[in-house]
Amino acid sequence: MGRLDVRVRTHLDSTVSYISRDDKFEETVTIKELSLSGALVTGLSTQLSELFAIRPVLPGVGEVELLAKMVRRGENGTAIRLFYSDKDTMQALWEHIKGKLPPSADCPYCGHGDPSREGSCLKCNLYLNFAKESYLERHIENTFAQRLNIRLSRLNLEHIQKIIQFVDSKLLKIQHRSPDKEFVGTSADMLSVFSMIRKVAPTEMSVLLLGESGTGKELTAKSLHTLSTRKDGPFVAVNCAAIPDSLLEAELFGHEKGAFTGAYAAQKGKFEFADGGTLFLDEIGDLPSNLQAKLLRFLEDRLVQPVGSSASRKIDVRIVAATNCDLQKSVADGRFRTDLFYRLNSFTIKLPPLRERGEDKVRLARYFLERLASIENRYLEFSAEALEAIRRHPWPGNVRELENKVRRGFLMATGRFIDPVCMELDQGSALAAQAPDCDYRSAGSQKEFVIKVLEENDYVIAKAARQMHISRPSMYALIKKHGIQKEGSK
Repeated sequence: MGRLDVRVRTHLDSTVSYISRDDKFEETVTIKELSLSGALVTGLSTQLSELFAIRPVLPGVGEVELLAKMVRRGENGTAIRLFYSDKDTMQALWEHIKGKLPPSADCPYCGHGDPSREGSCLKCNLYLNFAKESYLERHIENTFAQRLNIRLSRLNLEHIQKIIQFVDSKLLKIQHRSPDKEFVGTSADMLSVFSMIRKVAPTEMSVLLLGESGTGKELTAKSLHTLSTRKDGPFVAVNCAAIPDSLLEAELFGHEKGAFTGAYAAQKGKFEFADGGTLFLDEIGDLPSNLQAKLLRFLEDRLVQPVGSSASRKIDVRIVAATNCDLQKSVADGRFRTDLFYRLNSFTIKLPPLRERGEDKVRLARYFLERLASIENRYLEFSAEALEAIRRHPWPGNVRELENKVRRGFLMATGRFIDPVCMELDQGSALAAQAPDCDYRSAGSQKEFVIKVLEENDYVIAKAARQMHISRPSMYALIKKHGIQKEGSK
């Protein structure tokens, strides 16, 4: 990463005040190079170890006072670090720096070519739209983590803990270890996900979300947007698999009037609607090859060309993409562009399936139940058997399936407790509840018990399922699992 602040050549006459052991001294120095975090001055005659005051005279503003600390002395002058007492002083200094920036096609932070200085640098990801009034605030938020990292070696554990507490409680307003109140979980995998969201959200990096269907990829994308500097901009979500290929290009990039049959008027695309915010591209693995090339072009130059237009438009959008397929396999099979994969894969968050989240399954179920109870003003609890069923169920549909099961249980329950049958959950927990002396983790003993219940009910599936407190589909699944057939049948 290059410098965190733009450094410009300037000439500011400044007065330095410092206190010696005997008297207060004051001398005039000249600032030759200046950035928001430091400066190079000439004429400083004394070696200083403590903070001192420096008062540069800014054209059109007048004298401002800053605190400074000497970093090092050299042949070309003395490098100092600057500290600010208020935002107005920093803003005044930035206005001076901005006015001194020479015309250039390169990013002033890292030197990467960018002729427009709009949006963010494609190499260092720092924001370049200097003309926006909110630039300074956004730049400080962008580089906050980097500034901490530079100073980390000088911080002790107590300092670090105070910084973390401040960030969590004041800046990100995070509670219960989750960056979003909709996120619930304390498993190691989910805490790792929360940590990654916090770290990457304030940056401008594209993010790739991987995970099975229903693991919370869109929720993660919304959290990345909410915790970013783009939080006041739009969040636009597009499911690439839900839109026909023939319409997807116009949906994403927009179209001009008469571009195709039915295009009676010009229409903005999702990229333009998301300008200044975040565009979430779900199921990116299903993007057609021609649109993969067009998306790659956007990631490289931030230009959008509507269908039927010969002109391109500059768009400031952060891309968050998601897929439940194996993109690396798609790349190997030639179905997904290698260059696009690596462009999107600059930062990856993998969401674990629900079956690997341990006790978070129960925490999530209780969270969904409490939310339903507050909406409907009807307060229920899970029975012990229901909780065990939730723990044992494999949850192929992940969190989405769990929420639907809890919703069904809430509607079907007739008493105070939600039982497994209300949620159409069964098998391990329900069987154990019926016959606790049996070890149903063994396929053989479970099979014997199922046959016994079927025989008692003359192989009437509905009756047998009711006796076992499970649904008929679950009963059929057990019969198929163990290959059970009624005697005399083929």
